[in-house]
Amino acid sequence: MPEIEFTIDTETGKCETEIKGIQGAACEKAAKELKQLLGTPTVDKKTKEFYAKPEIKQQIRGK
Repeated sequence: MPEIEFTIDTETGKCETEIKGIQGAACEKAAKELKQLLGTPTVDKKTKEFYAKPEIKQQIRGK
């Protein structure tokens, strides 16, 4: 299940977010929406989950 984790440093006010359970273009879309809400991040790095290829289920149909 997709989730977004927020970590806020109470001393500096720095907020870190991590998007989990979303891959590729859908992750980019979620990140873009977060940027609109929170502003432009000072650091933007992609996790290995971003680069994972979504599973494609093949269906074999008989004639």
